[in-house]
Amino acid sequence: MTSFLKVVFCSALTLSFSVANAAHLPSSFRALNDYVIPSPNQSEAGTCAFMAATGAMEILLNKKLGIHHPVVGGETDLSERFTIVSPASNTVPKAWYEEMFLKFNNGVAVLFKDMPFEFYTENGDQDFGVWGMPSNYLTAPRIKLPPVETVLLFSLGNQYSRLVLDQSHVEMVKAALVKYQSPVIAVGNDEEFWHVVVITGYDDNAEDGTCYELASTVCKGKKGIFFVRDSFGTRLEKRSYEWFIRRQNSASVAKLAD
Repeated sequence: MTSFLKVVFCSALTLSFSVANAAHLPSSFRALNDYVIPSPNQSEAGTCAFMAATGAMEILLNKKLGIHHPVVGGETDLSERFTIVSPASNTVPKAWYEEMFLKFNNGVAVLFKDMPFEFYTENGDQDFGVWGMPSNYLTAPRIKLPPVETVLLFSLGNQYSRLVLDQSHVEMVKAALVKYQSPVIAVGNDEEFWHVVVITGYDDNAEDGTCYELASTVCKGKKGIFFVRDSFGTRLEKRSYEWFIRRQNSASVAKLAD
């Protein structure tokens, strides 16, 4: 959804990934949910890729430090504005959307409280200045971060592609969550704009997953949800596997480096 970014298209690219037999996976995985910090509401800012990257890093940092139920504005709530303006790291991404997360291999971040992302002014007007260089970029305190890496699961078509996945891709994401104990960054096309989210877990038996922009009847009564950390101010949402299959096209694990 961010037209400002240079996008590299992937043509029916799927990297080899060893997927455990679905029967051997637990029916649910929620271990990362307690480490999630809600994203600021990006509204129409088009900053979803940076929101997702920052959210994934926060989860990994909270997990490493053993911080459950972290608070907004706390010591692990990272600044999305800093992520936006930070230079790319020397780590080569395997897919275009991984570049934002791999910026954290520069080794530092700024806390949200020191460089907040505020898309709305006091008058309620939209402020696209969130894309610009913050006035305190050079002076804001930095915190140190551990090195990170990605594991590309699949990337089919391009960021606008729909209806390119099937149940096997759901199983790949589930297996990756369990294997790496780390969040998955996913790309899809919900409403004619590409969009990036973070997947933190799943539940095969839940039937209360939403279809987001799809008609609710498409997902009604169907089992299986992903826990999704989006970029509109909510902590976690439950999205149906059906939504994932119909609207997503790419996914990568975001993890601490081995």
